[in-house]
Amino acid sequence: MRRNIYWTVAYWIVAYLTYLAAALGTACLAQTAIDLNSQSRSVDFSGFAYTKPVQTGTALPATCSVGQMFFNSAAPNGQNLYGCTAANVWTLQSGGGSGGSVTIDNGSTIVGTRPVLSFSAGLGTLLTTSDTGSAIAIQTSADTSVMTTLAAEQSGGALLCASASGSATTYTCSLSPTLYAYTAGMVLHWQAGVSGAGGPTTLNVDTQGVVSVKLPDGATDPGPGDVVAGRIRQIWYDGTVFRLVEPVVPAGILGEALPTCGSTVRGRLWFVAGATGVKDSLSVCAKDSTNTFAWRSLY
Repeated sequence: MRRNIYWTVAYWIVAYLTYLAAALGTACLAQTAIDLNSQSRSVDFSGFAYTKPVQTGTALPATCSVGQMFFNSAAPNGQNLYGCTAANVWTLQSGGGSGGSVTIDNGSTIVGTRPVLSFSAGLGTLLTTSDTGSAIAIQTSADTSVMTTLAAEQSGGALLCASASGSATTYTCSLSPTLYAYTAGMVLHWQAGVSGAGGPTTLNVDTQGVVSVKLPDGATDPGPGDVVAGRIRQIWYDGTVFRLVEPVVPAGILGEALPTCGSTVRGRLWFVAGATGVKDSLSVCAKDSTNTFAWRSLY
């Protein structure tokens, strides 16, 4: 009887130990295969000493599914995080649109913070923008239709107003780049195609309108010899008329033909350099008491 009791107790002890071992084994297996999606709620990683929430590597995987993230450790700082936006398509996740903002500082004064930066070219400049895949490239250049370049200045073309008209009183010319408006104070290098006849003279630049050409006083018409074919005369616009700039040498010294003395040439000096052994001469166009105009020798 006593032996049967011992065997019964032993049986239950073995059964209990077997059950306990099975339970512990199940618990161990559960700890190594926890499904956070179904077996957890409100997971908080803030207390973890070490976390790595996305895949990491030096090259983007060849394949991906929508929503997958990847940290490219070989990319430039700030351009490391990529998201899979379509099957097998990785897109850099950067601060643009509503995803981030940039603070603009102008001379230590903060202009503002916005998710979108707007660039616009000012007068005389051009902007070319492109997306390199990892950055937005902005290249500035000069608008040569507005700004004068060194090449244009050295070629003399920026201010050259070469007339090709056949008239000795009504001239036209074109600039390159085209003139869009007359501006008070503007200076042009005018090269007439035909020598001026004297008297009322006009110039129309790039069809901007007919403007009278006057002597430096702004009131007197040019006389014969003031506008010579093929020679450049500087003129400037005073807001109403073009004025000839006073020449640095007197008329005649460059071999111009002596014009007929009359009311339009009255008061002009005319200098002629003499050849070897011949004296120079200086004359003035003036009238006598009989109102007769003639060149009067001063030397």
